[in-house]
Amino acid sequence: MLAWCRRHLTDPGLDPERIAAAHNVSLRQLYKVCADAAVSLEQWLIAERLERARTELLSPRRRNRTVAAVARDCGFSDPSHFTRRFRQAYGLTPREWRESSRRGR
Repeated sequence: MLAWCRRHLTDPGLDPERIAAAHNVSLRQLYKVCADAAVSLEQWLIAERLERARTELLSPRRRNRTVAAVARDCGFSDPSHFTRRFRQAYGLTPREWRESSRRGR
């Protein structure tokens, strides 16, 4: 199930209801499976999307993409929410992360 989610991370409509439907299980069963595996589905999705965005922000091919475009490409529909979550996870805004990595090269 997590592998399927990784393949669909860029879809901003990826949510528990869609995941459950894709795997022919009820929402309740989906949450039970996640709880049994000690996985918070929503937090896992956000963490995976953030990690993808962090990598994309460093990519030379994505250098000219705006932070909002990278956020959108990684499944975040709200750039402000993306920036808040990124700072919370990594201690820097996406722009600061990109700039600090450029200075470090």
